[in-house]
Amino acid sequence: MSKKWGDLVPHVVKYRDLGLGSAGTDSALVPSGLFDWDPDDDVWILDGQPTIPTAFMVWAGHDRPHPSHPHTLADAHPGSYDAAARIRAMDEMGVHAMAVFPNLNISGGGQHGRLAQKEPKLALECVRAYNDFLTEWCGVDSDLLLAQMALPLWDMEQCVAEVRRAAKMGHRAVLMTSQPDGLGLPWLPDPYWNPLWETAQELGLPVAFHIGADRGTPIWPGHDRLATVMQLSTLLFLSNATCICELIVSGICERFPRLNFVSVESGVGYLPFLLESMDWQWLNQGAAVSRPDLKLKPSEYFRRQIYGSFWFEEESARRTLDIFSDNLFYETDFPHPTSISPGPHPFSKDARTDIEHKFRDVPPEITRKVLHDNAARVYHLD
Repeated sequence: MSKKWGDLVPHVVKYRDLGLGSAGTDSALVPSGLFDWDPDDDVWILDGQPTIPTAFMVWAGHDRPHPSHPHTLADAHPGSYDAAARIRAMDEMGVHAMAVFPNLNISGGGQHGRLAQKEPKLALECVRAYNDFLTEWCGVDSDLLLAQMALPLWDMEQCVAEVRRAAKMGHRAVLMTSQPDGLGLPWLPDPYWNPLWETAQELGLPVAFHIGADRGTPIWPGHDRLATVMQLSTLLFLSNATCICELIVSGICERFPRLNFVSVESGVGYLPFLLESMDWQWLNQGAAVSRPDLKLKPSEYFRRQIYGSFWFEEESARRTLDIFSDNLFYETDFPHPTSISPGPHPFSKDARTDIEHKFRDVPPEITRKVLHDNAARVYHLD
């Protein structure tokens, strides 16, 4: 980053040096009540505000449940920050290649988008710096670690330019927010986004929608902390259902038929209901007549170009595997609190054990699609 920005550059400090006391702080980005602040925590500072401990989401191998977390990345699983260690962990999991997402919510322009409201040039430099860093990090073996670009969504000219720049550096996908209106930007169906869709389609880059990159989920304040975390996490999984509806009903899938979209960290058990409901309402409410520009049923658009991913599900995923086997990926969510990796709870499994368990009765042709072929096709792996 340019030195001219000084302390405006996102940076890390010790919590004890913030002078906030033991009560913590609420910022516009992270409510302090969701975790315990500790004097030894390394904390991200963005636009002068403490946001989140650097290792708050890094629970793989951590021996205590929420709200405990490693104080620093050095206290966390090495695979969360070191690329060579990540590849070693993948070998242990039986995972060949992994799409890499950021922990801070820059995947949909979240933190950078808010920073851009005050300092757009600084925010643009942050995005480019992140993409440069990720190119280098995944460059340890870019066939195994798949970089996915953040974008300056608030400036479409710069956004398209960054797509082309990052693609030349080897990035495999575009990170996008499902609800850009939450950042004061046009809604997802707005024509403003057409240049982004056009460029991603031209370059063969899938567009990934990670949960949490939206307007936020209101939660009744009377819940205790752990119940709040449980409810928030569950509703975040379901938030991408709205995104899938928007992609289809807005005509984005119709206008960009070669563009693939990936719903990330959102699960798949709800997909049969969602698509069956959309098909029923599409015909029953007469939308098929009022929207002659949409040539396919909603489920047909989904089958053609939208993908979902799952990790913890069993029964709900099994039903979805039978219906949408060409549209599903398996993920580990490593190293998040809900990831498929040994942690503080006795039911946490390693990925290899989890895969053997979940797919024990799944036909081999479906197993191969979900564990290998679908992702290899979408991410253009040899």
